[in-house]
Amino acid sequence: MTSKSKIIRTTYLYAAALVSLVFVAIGMGTLLNTGMKYYLFPKAEKGGFNRCNQQPPVFSCADLKNSTQTSDEQKKQIDQMMNDYENWKKDNTGEECYSSERQNNTVNAITMILIALPICFFHWFLIKKDKSENEV
Repeated sequence: MTSKSKIIRTTYLYAAALVSLVFVAIGMGTLLNTGMKYYLFPKAEKGGFNRCNQQPPVFSCADLKNSTQTSDEQKKQIDQMMNDYENWKKDNTGEECYSSERQNNTVNAITMILIALPICFFHWFLIKKDKSENEV
């Protein structure tokens, strides 16, 4: 192997190991952040998830439902819309909303770690192997 190709290979191995190590650090940081917000600082996450703090526009349907101009089909649609809204509120507010966001963050962090850590170890193993071959 020429010296130029050795330099390119060594640069690649160090860069790949560094990038994968950065992803491991980001994943570990996200995991630590999520855990600390859940166990130590539960109020910290309450303001952070936008989906949990926004609700769809709901108009006053009681007036429409009781109106003489509303047909039976429209009254059924209003009832269905109000049921859908109640289900939305149950699934997207309070602890239910925060736990789904928390689980999503945890899954993303663990996935990042599980992918980046073997890549980092593999490249670091090649670096150590090249170093030991050069010393002999």
